[in-house]
Amino acid sequence: MIVPNPAPTMTLALCLAQARFHLLDWGVVAVYLVFTTVLGAKLAGKQATIRDFFLGGRKLPWWAVCGSTVATEISTATFVVVPAIAFAAGGNLTYLQLAIGSILARFVVGWYFVPRFYEQEIYSPYDYIGRRLGPRVKTVTTVLFLIGAVLGQGGRLFTAAFMVSIVADIDLVSAIWLMGAFSVLWAMLGGITMVIWTDVIQFTILLLGAVVALGFALHVVPGGPGEAIRLGREAGKFQFFDFSTDLSVRYTFWCGLLATTFSNLAAFGTDQVMAQRMFCCRDARDARRSIVWSSVSIGVALLMMLLGIALYAYFQHAPFTPEEAARYAAHQEYLLPIFIVRALPVGVRGLIVAAVLAAAVSTLESALAALSQTTAGPLMRRVSKWRGSADPGPRFQGELGLSKALVFAWGVVLCGMATACIGIARNYQNAIDLVLAFAGYTAGPLLGIFLLAFLKHPRDDRGLPWAVAVAVLAVFAVSVREQWGVHVVHAVVAVVAGLALLRTGFGWQHRLLIVLAITAAGALHWVDGNRFPQLMSSGVAFPWTYPLGTIITFGLGFALGRPRDAPTESQ
Repeated sequence: MIVPNPAPTMTLALCLAQARFHLLDWGVVAVYLVFTTVLGAKLAGKQATIRDFFLGGRKLPWWAVCGSTVATEISTATFVVVPAIAFAAGGNLTYLQLAIGSILARFVVGWYFVPRFYEQEIYSPYDYIGRRLGPRVKTVTTVLFLIGAVLGQGGRLFTAAFMVSIVADIDLVSAIWLMGAFSVLWAMLGGITMVIWTDVIQFTILLLGAVVALGFALHVVPGGPGEAIRLGREAGKFQFFDFSTDLSVRYTFWCGLLATTFSNLAAFGTDQVMAQRMFCCRDARDARRSIVWSSVSIGVALLMMLLGIALYAYFQHAPFTPEEAARYAAHQEYLLPIFIVRALPVGVRGLIVAAVLAAAVSTLESALAALSQTTAGPLMRRVSKWRGSADPGPRFQGELGLSKALVFAWGVVLCGMATACIGIARNYQNAIDLVLAFAGYTAGPLLGIFLLAFLKHPRDDRGLPWAVAVAVLAVFAVSVREQWGVHVVHAVVAVVAGLALLRTGFGWQHRLLIVLAITAAGALHWVDGNRFPQLMSSGVAFPWTYPLGTIITFGLGFALGRPRDAPTESQ
């Protein structure tokens, strides 16, 4: 337990005033931005076709794709919040148990998903789904991805801007839009090739920043690493495994083995923000190597956890001021910024902020490329039909221009979402909870649909709208604890379901199944620690929303669907 210093010698405001960004700090950040822009553009080269812009010509080396995957995965939420998880009262290394499912999921994606993706010339998992289940299902999955990406990536951008605004002493909204501007610039300059090469640079900066932050944290602890280890052991910070079966606990062995496997299958197999890189490799073998070797990202998470333990030792010897304690109590994300402005020298602060920018911009530019790709194809097909042009030359030029315009448009949308997160974040304990809670609504249903497409004999799509709706309702029911919200949703769903069932071609058995599924999904709101103390101490932890959404979508979609041959997109 950290006890505030009863007689502080310096308030946080004075500390910030004296530790504001020095000219050298700004110089470090400027060099990072200019160097990354110039080198990334040079390595990316010129994109002549839409295939170059979105697939990199399918000629990128696997190790670069791997580095890009890691850089995107290690978002600012990880860089800023993970140390706070280890630092907190009762915090320890149990967060790293999530790596079990993460690594397992990468092997499944590499050995089972990737070969399917490379059977044909496709740009996304949604193209694969469309060819297996039909264009209507592809549209559903694309919309689910767009919603999830805007919510999740907006939350990640907010987290990065939050830290940068504190350390660099600039307005939060300004930080959001400045970071968004650089992300848009890099994504527009060279498409996915630019994204991947800048990610490789940013992975290097990110890793260097993590090592430097840990090194300085251990250096400023009186007694050095030995003292940090001693204090960490006394506080139980080095506990790794938690075999609790309480569904309310977020970081347990069972959550890591089961729930996280589902979430990472969704992330690497069906989320275009991450999956788009697999389509850029020369062949399926290289794509498999890139996704499996990206497991090294666990090492970065370990570094950040150790940083949290080092910060715990540091603040035991140099406690929070009352103002610092109040800020930390309001938001865990203040921990690393407080340490940066208090303890790090000029120049090093700039390097750490550059690392945070690297984590943020890497994830954001990947999201922009993915959002642009998933919307450019359908829009361009409509434009081509309207023009009636069969000349591929103008079509390629039109697609390239439209793709870049969409990057800009989606950049504005994500910055707007990040700005909205300023108010939304007050309802969440930390930024990782915010981001993953957003993703839980769409990632599970997406994975469920993909698994249906993966079947040797796929089902038709008539049950999928119901399956997705029930899955989203179930996730909402276990995530939102305010009863008024659930009552409103129940009322709307009951009316819509009643009207829709009167018009469907389902038999009475299928109609009864839909009614029972909707009722059961809504009833999950009342599953908590008061009624089921043997299962949980409070509500269901957010990682379990991923298997919940997946199982409901797959099960109900399969039960309501009818066997049929896999259609092509043209059918």
